[in-house]
Amino acid sequence: MIASMHAFLANVSWDPLLKLIVDLSIKGTLLCALAGMITLLLRRSSAYIRNIIWICVLGGLIILPVFSWFTPVWQLPLIPRLGTEARLSYHSDDTIVKEGIAAGQPGAEGAAGKNGGDLSLFRMLSALPLTAWVFILWCAGFVLCAGWLYVSRTQLKRIVKTARPVDATWERLLRSISAQMKLNRKVKLVQSGRIKAAITCGMVQPEVVLPASAGKWPEIRRRLVLSHELAHIQRWDSLIEALTSLVIAVYWFNPVVWYAIKQLRIERERDCDNAVLGTGAKPSDYAELLMNIAADLGTNSCPAWQLVTISQGSNLKERLMSILDPKIDRKRGSRRAAMLAGIIALALILPLSTSGIWNTQAGEQQKEKAKQEKLTKEKEKKAQYEAELKQKKVQGKYSAQEKVQQSWDKIMQNENSAARMVGLTIKKKGTKAGYAMFQKLKQSEGEYYFKESEFNTLGYILLHAEKFDESILVFKLNVKEYPDSWNVYDSLGEAYMAAGEYEEAAENYAHSLELNPDNKGGEERLKKLKIKLAQKE
Repeated sequence: MIASMHAFLANVSWDPLLKLIVDLSIKGTLLCALAGMITLLLRRSSAYIRNIIWICVLGGLIILPVFSWFTPVWQLPLIPRLGTEARLSYHSDDTIVKEGIAAGQPGAEGAAGKNGGDLSLFRMLSALPLTAWVFILWCAGFVLCAGWLYVSRTQLKRIVKTARPVDATWERLLRSISAQMKLNRKVKLVQSGRIKAAITCGMVQPEVVLPASAGKWPEIRRRLVLSHELAHIQRWDSLIEALTSLVIAVYWFNPVVWYAIKQLRIERERDCDNAVLGTGAKPSDYAELLMNIAADLGTNSCPAWQLVTISQGSNLKERLMSILDPKIDRKRGSRRAAMLAGIIALALILPLSTSGIWNTQAGEQQKEKAKQEKLTKEKEKKAQYEAELKQKKVQGKYSAQEKVQQSWDKIMQNENSAARMVGLTIKKKGTKAGYAMFQKLKQSEGEYYFKESEFNTLGYILLHAEKFDESILVFKLNVKEYPDSWNVYDSLGEAYMAAGEYEEAAENYAHSLELNPDNKGGEERLKKLKIKLAQKE
């Protein structure tokens, strides 16, 4: 099972997932902030208009993930460039390594070896990059929120299932208020002893659940409470609350989105308050009702599975002041006003949805095109080089440098070659990192093999590239590893001579001749070096 998890994680591209989360966070924050400023400017308009704007923002937050996944974005310099994190690599020998170890990064001792490695959950998790952990954290928050909402909804269903029908008096009042509010939806009215205040539920088939004490309510309280709950149904608030739950699960990490949801619920309750007053209810009677219900509920908070109760949803003091203020615009608004509010919200949503924060589409396409062109040129160049080598091999016209390169190409195919690891590390991080890698590989207990000829080849690859310091380092390591080999001293002498360090070159050639007096090439170079040193004196 762990092997399957390794294989799955190895094929996941974490950076795009993290970019999506960052993209959603920034876009969602901008959208909510802009909507907040607009509703602030419209604070003297009806709660209905502000509620419509927040509902549109809610819809925008839902569609943002879809558009953000498919639309590219422009680069923000304040955000660190992603894509440099390591990725898991899965090998057939059941080992997990980080991509980049093959490029000579420290810690290569954990790379795949011929002897294999232990396949453990700890190694798999420790190899995960930071981008993966951020995405996993987001997933954990999403699952917790979704799980809590699922449990809450299940609890609500149980309450509705065990509720009992109301008497005929309530049914007559329901029909009367529905006709007055021009509500055409069929509403089911039930009672339950498991709640303390009336609630509304059901997205398609709405139901109003009354507390068991509702049978003792006076006529005025019955009418006001039922009018408030029917206003929720008229506005499809159960559906909106379900969408709100989805937004919470996706944006659980964003406090600005939580603020937007709070404002949505505040405006929703004020809009329903205005609807109740629109039926002819006296503001003073309705305000008194809210205070009485709040006193009955005490400090109990609203359960997550229901719409806010009639006395909750926003600061009660502010609601009471709004209800008693005769200057407040309580009009629900025309379709034209709703369309205008929707257009304002779409004007905010669409630019954010169709743009982004990382790369423009054109820029991304150009980068991809440039990348493909570079790969094509490299393939063509490699094919041409191999064809020339093949021709020279037939003609027997290999140069010394080409022979070294051909040998090195073969070494690069051996993942357990210490010379390969050291060479890649030097290429990427320099001589100090190369030396540290050599020391680390020596302690890897046989996972990597050390071969004199391969280190000698690496030294000449660096020498031909005129990287004298790197070449001298590799030859020195070879001398340290094989102190009885005349050839390693000869190679080190050649590197010193190319670097213009003639005294060190002469010293190494002399040592090479001590070990192998028949080294004619070394003997000739030593003579030339002695002449140069004499001329300097």
